[in-house]
Amino acid sequence: MKVAFAVFGLMFVGTGWVSAHPAQALPVDYPLVVGFERFYSADDDETYLVEGGMLLLNELNCVRCHKPPEKLKTRLQGRQGTNLEGVGSRMDALDIELMIRNPRFVKRGTIMPSLFAGADRNLEDIKALKHYLASQKKKVKVMPKGDEEEGRVLYHETGCVACHAPETGYRPKGLPEGVKLELLGLPSVPLSMVDRYSRDALGRFLLSPQHLRPSGRMPGMKLSEQEAANLATYLKSGPQVKIPKELQSEIDGGNQFVLDAKLAKRGHEVFLKKKCVACHAAPGSEKLSVKSAKALAELEFVKRAGCLAEVPSEGGVPWFYLDELQIKAMQLALKYLSKQGNESLAQKIDHTMMRYDCYACHSRDGKGGPETSREPFFGVRDIGAMSLGRWGNLAPPLDMVGRKLTPEWFEKMLWGEGGEVRPYVSTRMPQFSKADVGHLIAAFEKVDVKEVPMEIDVSGLPKYQRGHFGRDLMGTNEKGLGCVNCHGLKGVKSLGAPVIDLTHTVQRLRPEYFKELLLDPQATNPGTLMPPMFLERKKANQEIEQLWTYLKEIDQRRLPDGLLKGDDYEMKPDKEGRPIVFRTFLEGVGTQAIAVGFPGGINAAFDAEEVRWKIAWRGKFVDALGTWDDRYCTPAVPLGEKVEVLGDWMPLGEWNSGVLKQVPESLGPEAGFEMKGFRLDKQGVPTFLYQWKGISVEDRLEPMKQNKGLKRTVVLTGKNKEMGTYFRGLKKGSKVKTVKFENEKAVIEEVLTW
Repeated sequence: MKVAFAVFGLMFVGTGWVSAHPAQALPVDYPLVVGFERFYSADDDETYLVEGGMLLLNELNCVRCHKPPEKLKTRLQGRQGTNLEGVGSRMDALDIELMIRNPRFVKRGTIMPSLFAGADRNLEDIKALKHYLASQKKKVKVMPKGDEEEGRVLYHETGCVACHAPETGYRPKGLPEGVKLELLGLPSVPLSMVDRYSRDALGRFLLSPQHLRPSGRMPGMKLSEQEAANLATYLKSGPQVKIPKELQSEIDGGNQFVLDAKLAKRGHEVFLKKKCVACHAAPGSEKLSVKSAKALAELEFVKRAGCLAEVPSEGGVPWFYLDELQIKAMQLALKYLSKQGNESLAQKIDHTMMRYDCYACHSRDGKGGPETSREPFFGVRDIGAMSLGRWGNLAPPLDMVGRKLTPEWFEKMLWGEGGEVRPYVSTRMPQFSKADVGHLIAAFEKVDVKEVPMEIDVSGLPKYQRGHFGRDLMGTNEKGLGCVNCHGLKGVKSLGAPVIDLTHTVQRLRPEYFKELLLDPQATNPGTLMPPMFLERKKANQEIEQLWTYLKEIDQRRLPDGLLKGDDYEMKPDKEGRPIVFRTFLEGVGTQAIAVGFPGGINAAFDAEEVRWKIAWRGKFVDALGTWDDRYCTPAVPLGEKVEVLGDWMPLGEWNSGVLKQVPESLGPEAGFEMKGFRLDKQGVPTFLYQWKGISVEDRLEPMKQNKGLKRTVVLTGKNKEMGTYFRGLKKGSKVKTVKFENEKAVIEEVLTW
């Protein structure tokens, strides 16, 4: 096979390569717009192909020069080109000039047009522009030493192959021998810039793709610095494309490049004159706008002129090297532009998923999902997941996702941490920016709303909703449905093939969808392997509510039968920093204890009956076996050491002219204290709320630095003008202090160490 690359007045003809390495996969010879390539063909009728043309008008950035109709402004916004800050530190001068002359030579399949393709091209302008771009320097931070083999595994099993070509002959770990890996049916996004970047520059790009490519089409993959180094090392390990010596001699006479400041200054003028700022940001040009050419609606769609001309036009008109199908689609889009209506929410979802290639992994309404030949590259950590077929390793369909996921979990999954519920899958959910895809959350919710809402009571108030009933249903006992045969909980694997971990179900799923799914799994999630467990069960509605209550209280309840082990009775605070707040019978506190376990091994317990802190201790938190299901068992026991019994008095009392009016032995309601509950802040730390003689009290404990002790903050609001108020601290020996109010508010702080 022969492959020819034209460089406007220069020609390089070489032998085409078919390499094992993905960076040298043979690309298409026209601008690769993935959504168009995936969903449109020459066999499509005109009505359908118009949609493809609209996609091209946006993705090829036609709308950055040609203003779209007002009603299409939100749909046709274009895309921001590569940020050219520091480009002179990422690419050498020769590659920069080749990119200016013919972008396809350097970056095969690129959507970037050439502005110097016409017969009137000015080589001096090219030279000046090269010097300007080469002058854009920014120090590239050195990456750690990388491991090529770990990078190879990372590339093939975490999601890169959803868009890019795999290495020829690579077989994912655990793939059954009988599964054949066929050639991919669609062209892959080329990795041409791998050859042009240094390993350090490539690694930095992989860590934060959207910094250099703000269009967001290349998402972040949640890589650590070491992973990015490994991946860059692997990608740089393939055969490097070398520029022919005769071509190097043609440019700059083969001499070593020397930056010329005067030429660089003139190059900036060329950068502006050629309207490079329509797509690219560069130092000194970020806020400049481009004078629009003809409006999009004024373009003549029947002519092959301007950007759509068969040969490059003069006057610096962009030359994209489009193929015939792309040209036809764009002509049809221009022809029917006036008939395009405002975007519906469903269309906006589809258009967004097309632009950001969400369809490479997910399907929705029967559209998209990975090609069959790519499916084996969606990796798993647990080989048992392969027994589930396509449900074991592929991304879930997005049908009805708007009524499935809570907005909070959507955000956690897209931009936060800990949103993964399939620990057996190694493919990662990529990260796009909120500005690009944030609107999808509300759009999904509105489009996917159920016409007749499912009714479910999740209050936990009716007696039948007690969580221990739900625990029985989850387990393998005689009353159980055996949910744990497939589903894990709290980091404990299921008994059989792994499916979604149910620990965060209440935070993740809307309760109406939870019920809808359990009542009819196939109708709600077509193709699911989940059996209809509640079919013809007379108390299905109540039982589903019981399951929800159990999952709602999962941090306070023991695991279901089948998953429960002997050491599972100990409650352990979350390693990520959230404390456990556990209402129970507690030894040394009473029947209305609220125990708080902080990460780091420091704990305290509040007595809601006496309305005061009772004990604090260090080490392990609580053995909850005795009180986990029903309150007729023995009290829970603090497991740690150094249990500190706090002062046997209330924190507030009457103080008038140096005389204590409250008897210290009086506690709780007898002393005028009324419990009002507690609230949790974003970190999960509780603030206890109570009232005393017209004063509202907020009482909070939190660990000090290095867990040296507990810091207490008490906020008093309101004031009984007929009496003075004293405060007495937690530890034995604490002295009585007068409370001073300012504008009917007082803040008291104390430190508890032991």
